[in-house]
Amino acid sequence: MKTILVPTDLSPLSALALPIAISLANQYGAEVRVLHYLATGLIAPELSGAPIAIGRYLDEQAAEARQALDQLCSHYQTAEVPVTPVLSRHEAGLYGAMASENADLIVVASHGSEGWAEWLVGSNAEHIVQAVHSPVLVVKQAHPELSLKKILFAIDADDRLKTQFTNPLPVGNSHLEFLFVTTPNDPRAPEGIRDWMSELAEARQLTDYHLSIIPHHTAHEGIIQFAEQHQFDLIVLFTNQRTGFWHFFNGSVAEDVVNHAQLPVLVVPLREDE
Repeated sequence: MKTILVPTDLSPLSALALPIAISLANQYGAEVRVLHYLATGLIAPELSGAPIAIGRYLDEQAAEARQALDQLCSHYQTAEVPVTPVLSRHEAGLYGAMASENADLIVVASHGSEGWAEWLVGSNAEHIVQAVHSPVLVVKQAHPELSLKKILFAIDADDRLKTQFTNPLPVGNSHLEFLFVTTPNDPRAPEGIRDWMSELAEARQLTDYHLSIIPHHTAHEGIIQFAEQHQFDLIVLFTNQRTGFWHFFNGSVAEDVVNHAQLPVLVVPLREDE
């Protein structure tokens, strides 16, 4: 991992992601890039008929954002981890600005379904994954030293995992914990799920792992409760880039986990198999 991207709207909430990104960058020897996107379409109504005034207004907004962004980055700058401010007016918008960074990991902060609507309410977290094709780590609380000793991989029986599964944050224990949640409408038997997991383990050469299969009336609540009860540090979900919907867990479950879990959640995109 070489580059970790932290998009920020310069709010206190978005700043929660930065210490976590720096902690991870310190472990990986990576650079942290802090991106603030300037939405040039938001012009003060009273300036709409004055091109010169509009230009001056935009320059002032950019200067204020640059000062705030520089101050934010300098506060977290260390000798071990470079923290680089990036002010962008990318022609393709916010997601285009994020994609142009080619980051190995994106870290964003959220209050969940009642929080930072610009980033994560609805399907915007998935839009980030689809547009940028990078894993997205969503955090809800301040974690100055994010522990990743216990990671829970909540999976569905998607055969692409047999060729694409990897631990995107390979720190802590080598032991892997998997979870499959069965719901009342799920026709799959536990024996078939365990057989599929054995095939995944063989394909990805996994030797030190454990699979838990639990019933629950909803998949996202089952994932969250299991993770909290067993004191996991991180939930990892895999999602599809094929459509505009979260693929795993009947469409909306990954989004529900992101919006309602208090634990950090890492969303990892899966490619279409050739």
